[in-house]
Amino acid sequence: MVAIFVVLMFLGFILADLVLQKVEARRAALALVPAGGGIAPRRPSLRPAIRDVWPTLPEAVYLSEGHSWLRPRPQGVFRIGPDALVGQALGSVTRVVPPRVGSEVWAGTPLFQMEAGDRTLSVAAPVSGRVVEVNSELQDRPELAVSEPYGAGWVCTFLPSRLAEEKPVWRLGQKAVAWFEQEVQRFSEFLWTRFDSDLALGETSLDGGVPAPGSLKAFDADTWKAFEIEFLSPR
Repeated sequence: MVAIFVVLMFLGFILADLVLQKVEARRAALALVPAGGGIAPRRPSLRPAIRDVWPTLPEAVYLSEGHSWLRPRPQGVFRIGPDALVGQALGSVTRVVPPRVGSEVWAGTPLFQMEAGDRTLSVAAPVSGRVVEVNSELQDRPELAVSEPYGAGWVCTFLPSRLAEEKPVWRLGQKAVAWFEQEVQRFSEFLWTRFDSDLALGETSLDGGVPAPGSLKAFDADTWKAFEIEFLSPR
């Protein structure tokens, strides 16, 4: 009789713990996703997760408002590629379409494209000037633009023509890191406004609310266009 009582008491503790875990999970979900969907009234904390799972921004790399990065090279040229937010949004790419060598481009106009299946994103030029080289390795290994965004994933080398006027809006060092974290938060909220509330804690986000790799692929063409306008076109 005593043994049965002990077993029943043990099972009761287990059931109570399971109920408590479900209640806590439900509270966390409600804190992130308000009734009816939309942006949560309380932001999730993203900074620790960003620093843990996203590529570290090198000290010598600048970030532009259109989510391209620039690294200075000898002879006054800059290597340019998509930053980690673009790679995180896509998760993987099937093709990178670089600009033509010798072409003249103005800041804010399309510079290169990234394709993921039948979807395409255009990344704007962060500076005006002339394309002097493209990364031929991306032809066979387009995934480098995602896996090594600040290194081997560069798309082209650029000779600026208006560096003095356009460089002041680039971000470097801690200023770039702080801005990037704000942009990840903005991207997270951009996705949340388009989520069905039942999907908000699914495959499109990581713990802490950081969008999971390839999260943009869960959305339609209108959302891709909106992402391109809001994040890849300098305002």
